[in-house]
Amino acid sequence: MNLKNLVQLVIDNTDGYESFPFNKDNSHEKIVWHVIKHESNNKIIALVFEKDDELLIDLKLTIEHGQQMRLLRGVGAGYHMNKEHWNTVHVNDTDVSESELINMIKESSDLTS
Repeated sequence: MNLKNLVQLVIDNTDGYESFPFNKDNSHEKIVWHVIKHESNNKIIALVFEKDDELLIDLKLTIEHGQQMRLLRGVGAGYHMNKEHWNTVHVNDTDVSESELINMIKESSDLTS
């Protein structure tokens, strides 16, 4: 999967829109953050980004589900996010199936709505 397809997958499965609030011209940050926010409340559903040539997505899950998912290859604590609630998936190097990823996206949407 590529970045454009992943962003679209999140948008297609939520009420989200793409935003770039962390990518200011004067920022020292090298990562381009594709932030998917709810149309209704502007809360973050997901962060999609590339780091070290890897495609990653941060999603909010229940603590229990997050702990369960972190047992799978390619899932870890949220990058730059609350480590208890947010989880990072290495999209192209994980045991998470696309259908499970969609379920995780929907859960993140529900938890942030």
